[in-house]
Amino acid sequence: MNDAPRVSVLIPNYNNGRASSSDGRTDLIGDLLASLRETLRGDPTPFEVIAYDDGSTDDSLETLRRWADDGFLRLIEDEHRGVLARTANRLVAASRGEILVRLDGDITVLTSGWVSKLCSVFDQGPPDLGVVGPKQLTPDGQWVHSFGDFVLHPKGYVHLHQGQPRHAVTRAAEVDHVMGCFYCCRRSVHDELGGYDEDILRGQTVDFGLRARRAGYRCFAVPHIEFVHRHSLRGERANVADTSAGIDRSRAAFLDKWGFDRLAVDLDVVRERYAGSPLLWNATVFGTPGIEVAGGASGGSVDASSWKAYASNEDTRRQIDFRVNVVKQLAEGRSGPVRVAVIGVGDGLLAHLLASAGMEVVGCEADAGKLALAEPFMGPQRYPGERPGLVHQTDPRRLPWGDNSADVVVWPGGIESHGNPVALLREAPRVMDRGGVFAVVTPQQEHAAAQGVAGLPGGYLAHELAMQVRAAVEWTVPTPQTPTNPKQPLVVLAAAEPAVFTAPRPAAA
Repeated sequence: MNDAPRVSVLIPNYNNGRASSSDGRTDLIGDLLASLRETLRGDPTPFEVIAYDDGSTDDSLETLRRWADDGFLRLIEDEHRGVLARTANRLVAASRGEILVRLDGDITVLTSGWVSKLCSVFDQGPPDLGVVGPKQLTPDGQWVHSFGDFVLHPKGYVHLHQGQPRHAVTRAAEVDHVMGCFYCCRRSVHDELGGYDEDILRGQTVDFGLRARRAGYRCFAVPHIEFVHRHSLRGERANVADTSAGIDRSRAAFLDKWGFDRLAVDLDVVRERYAGSPLLWNATVFGTPGIEVAGGASGGSVDASSWKAYASNEDTRRQIDFRVNVVKQLAEGRSGPVRVAVIGVGDGLLAHLLASAGMEVVGCEADAGKLALAEPFMGPQRYPGERPGLVHQTDPRRLPWGDNSADVVVWPGGIESHGNPVALLREAPRVMDRGGVFAVVTPQQEHAAAQGVAGLPGGYLAHELAMQVRAAVEWTVPTPQTPTNPKQPLVVLAAAEPAVFTAPRPAAA
């Protein structure tokens, strides 16, 4: 748009036209360009718009040609390669701006004058600011989908403030990463890092952002530039990167390069491999080495008073009975005594209730003090079978049970405040007998409010927990349904073979 653009707006495109939309009517790329024209009308900062078409076969290429003929953008056409990182690198090579803004072809921008606002962020921010991301809203524009992301986090890859109202998020936040669909960085950072890694078909910006972090650059999400990502309106595309095999290839390439899975991060590995690196910038996550466990069978801090509370407090009784009900349902139809292993057994109340129901129960607890509290209560109890066995978990990365020793492994509470859940999630398959089921229970969280900023996470969203379990254990993990009762905990299951599970009745919570 100007002989000396300060900002380069770069648009990779592959089949973002009407014909490729899920409803056959939504002109995704056309709507993006219209939003750019509207929001940048009169913006005083010089900018350029360049689109790179990766061999589109739908009407999006013709749309781009019309906009190029009108002089709004410069269009580069190529045969289909299916490697987004390659397209992005070629866009940068063709651009001239000192600030690079990469936009997916299925977003729309909402903020007027956003190019000048973005330049002010870089100009007024710290000198080591390298990457910036705006606020991503849901397609209806009412809610936050992502306000930056955390990757090196106990919950793995999570979106900050997901599910909060649009106008509730008003302060900038330092994060590990920002969404690649509206990705802004300094050209100098891009050039220093050598651009995007073309071996990673999906998640190139995660890799790029972590490399920038390791090189000493900071990343912020900013609230006063907003956009909508309409990926739900995009139909399936015949693109290798979007297939399960393509996603697996990208995860494998990332794992080989970094030494950890970006969806299920083992933080002990990160601490050891990148000790002293700027990659460990987040003091909330990396300030205290090792694994810490808080919580127990009730999903919160549990001590011996839970036995009394179970008898006298209706809410406590419902929460614990919910967990008992989960295990009972998983035990239905099994022949002989059901062997149940409980992670984070606390003061033994849940183990006692399961043993009272006729199950063979073993439990482990990282806090020796809780086990000491359990003994006076467990001693005098009578059971239809064996007394529960409670042991101290002395190795924070290993469950103290033999291989194939349990029919059901349950983590009934505490994963939401564990310092490195992946370490124990990956232990469950070893303990599980063939045909067994692994159940994780955690309190519901309405939205991802401030993980990694105000403290460790206070709970999971349903899809967050399912994604972490699925990525960590690589078993069959059915998609969980978010309970309609806000007091009902989330339950995520994993099984070596497909399992059928009916969620406990809401009244049980």
